[in-house]
Amino acid sequence: MALYLLVDSHEPTRRILRRKLLAAGQDVQEAGSGEEALEQLSNSDVDVLLTELRLPEMDGVELLRIAKQRAPLTKQIVLTDYMQVHTLLAAVNAGNVSRMMTKPLKIDDRVLSIMTRIGDEVVETKQRKRNLGQHFTDVLINSNRPYCLFYEDGSIISQRALTIDHHEQILEDQNGIHRFEFPTQFGTYILYQSLTGSLTKPV
Repeated sequence: MALYLLVDSHEPTRRILRRKLLAAGQDVQEAGSGEEALEQLSNSDVDVLLTELRLPEMDGVELLRIAKQRAPLTKQIVLTDYMQVHTLLAAVNAGNVSRMMTKPLKIDDRVLSIMTRIGDEVVETKQRKRNLGQHFTDVLINSNRPYCLFYEDGSIISQRALTIDHHEQILEDQNGIHRFEFPTQFGTYILYQSLTGSLTKPV
């Protein structure tokens, strides 16, 4: 089950999509503007952002660009009747667009299957990201040294006997703490580890 964020100022369009996705067993949130969508992206782990390009104030291209920065694993579907080629290309280049669909669109079984398949792929990718974080954690626990492991966005995966503010500048060798980066297909994992301290038993 994936979480879809439907972004469209036209409420009837959102209502139809919401009904179809809920019937398919998915979770759904809605936003009527780009600003509302960004707020929800900050508060929820959205898997698929489905947006119109024509939005009040912030346009869809800008929304896609910011959403890609804040939630790089979230896939995007563009649903629009806006057919200017340069705008469509800008949307694809700015975001993480998996599919572009034109209005009016009949949400039949085939279209719904495309949408749910994209959601399933994101859910699987995020699970693989968590699994890799757990693998890093297992290795670090066996190393028996204080550490703090972060995802790229600054959220903590795990830690032991070491508290670090991810946003604070840590100097190399400060208090014997080293910073390591591990780039992966899911983003960069960031590790702070004490190379001088050790633990005699699990904490």
